[in-house]
Amino acid sequence: MRWLRSITAAALASVGVAGTPLQEQDRSLRLSMPGWTEEKASGDLRVWRDKDGDVLVLAVPQSHDPMLDCRSEAEIRRAARLIAEERGGGLIEATAIAPPPRSVVSLVYKRLELPAYIYTGMLVISRGSSSLVWTIVAGEQGTTGVREAIITAELMKAGELTPETYGRLWARDPYDPTYRGVNRSVLRFLSDDRRYDERFPQHPLSKVRRILAGLPGAVTGVQ
Repeated sequence: MRWLRSITAAALASVGVAGTPLQEQDRSLRLSMPGWTEEKASGDLRVWRDKDGDVLVLAVPQSHDPMLDCRSEAEIRRAARLIAEERGGGLIEATAIAPPPRSVVSLVYKRLELPAYIYTGMLVISRGSSSLVWTIVAGEQGTTGVREAIITAELMKAGELTPETYGRLWARDPYDPTYRGVNRSVLRFLSDDRRYDERFPQHPLSKVRRILAGLPGAVTGVQ
């Protein structure tokens, strides 16, 4: 299926790092997350897939990710924006969960592979001189654009969005309204706000955020 191949390719491309051979400590990590089944190891990666065909990847970069050394939210956002941009995507959010030296950074971005959006979430965890990178990739299936259409209609009805302001407010970088580094179609939409996730629990963006939030508590054996 085309969407399944796209998800797999996007997941592997989204890792975006030259990996080192997984050490025994990395292979001994256990993921206790219902619905995810680990596949045969793929080179320097560990790969899980769920019933929807979405993909979760664990990689160990050859070098410590410089984003983990960022000392401010602004630096983290710039670094995360560059990661998204290099992959043809638009940043949806970037957050420092824990500061240096034991940094944990989370980011989400989206790409467009017509007719569907593919959402990527990354959780980058410092281990001193090295880091772990978890990458979750989930894509739209079936009818697309439902979340966007419903939220657009609601905002229009509430007067929070008008035909005149739509072009200016609907799609833009979450932290820099002047950013034009990628096509407008992949910038963060108003409907991408996390406040709508509970209403659209099956949407891939909601799923990506849910997986990122659950990973720290679902992984055992981290050293």
